[in-house]
Amino acid sequence: MRTRIDKEHLHVIAIDIGGTSYRVALADTKGDIINREAEPTRSHESPDIGLPRIRGTITETASGIGLDKVKSIVVCAAGPLDPQQGILLTPPSLPAWRNVPVKQYLEEAFGIPVWVENDADLAALGEQRFGAGRGCSRLIYITVSTGIGGGIIVENRILRGTSLSVAEIGHMAIDPNGLVCNCGGIGHLETLASGTAIGRIATERIVDGQPSSLSSDPGSMLTGQAVIEAALQGDALAIDVVRSAGKYLGMAIASLMHLFDPEVVIIGGGVSNAGELILEPARESMDECSMADFKGRTRLVRSELGDNSGLMGAIALALDEMKRN
Repeated sequence: MRTRIDKEHLHVIAIDIGGTSYRVALADTKGDIINREAEPTRSHESPDIGLPRIRGTITETASGIGLDKVKSIVVCAAGPLDPQQGILLTPPSLPAWRNVPVKQYLEEAFGIPVWVENDADLAALGEQRFGAGRGCSRLIYITVSTGIGGGIIVENRILRGTSLSVAEIGHMAIDPNGLVCNCGGIGHLETLASGTAIGRIATERIVDGQPSSLSSDPGSMLTGQAVIEAALQGDALAIDVVRSAGKYLGMAIASLMHLFDPEVVIIGGGVSNAGELILEPARESMDECSMADFKGRTRLVRSELGDNSGLMGAIALALDEMKRN
């Protein structure tokens, strides 16, 4: 009886480190958030400044219950990272953070087990546990925003690489004659379907003289968000650009279907705000590009958790690790 009561009063900490802000959440054993704090990341600052700030926010977030009641901490961050060692390697959203031993720092600070995971991996876990993937043991989560990332759940567990996080879906090669990706590869999905690509393609077409309600100042580029908003308002050029992005996204998903046979593919990130304008052509492309036996097997849906997918995934993993230890 004593053990049961103690477990009811244990808690976990989830941290989502983004390029603009970081969030710290305190959750109970049901996964319910009971306290949450958010602070600007200040990505230009070195980790020597940033990590102590995060440490302070963790202390503040748990102040109502005491850190002795916190049994695990999970950090969600953009890759590339080494989840085994808990090291942020070269995250583009944190240009001043290179080879940062986040796990070691926080474990030494609090004496609590710490895990560090890729944000898209944890978003996949969050959607599986609390969102659009509930009840599914095999799913793929794809975040489509400035870039494109992903996470894969196989038999209720995050699919991991030998030492790095995997599912770099944005860097699947789609067009061998395409543009050079910012990673150096050719014709990657990010160059065709990301928010950045949507903004670039719309800008190029307007500069070429195609009619649109959108306008682009000389030397500037439209954002993907602006193009999506115009598409939702009925702009023909914007609709065509978004649908084209959906077509390429569906091509990539068809390949993922053949590899993993997921029950559902979940689309998150800012571009998912286009809703059926991007999901419908993606479904059509999935069907066109898939083998006969795979047609109709995988649902394509929008994220239910939105910006909280990663944070909720961090909570789910923290609870899992707390139960194991």
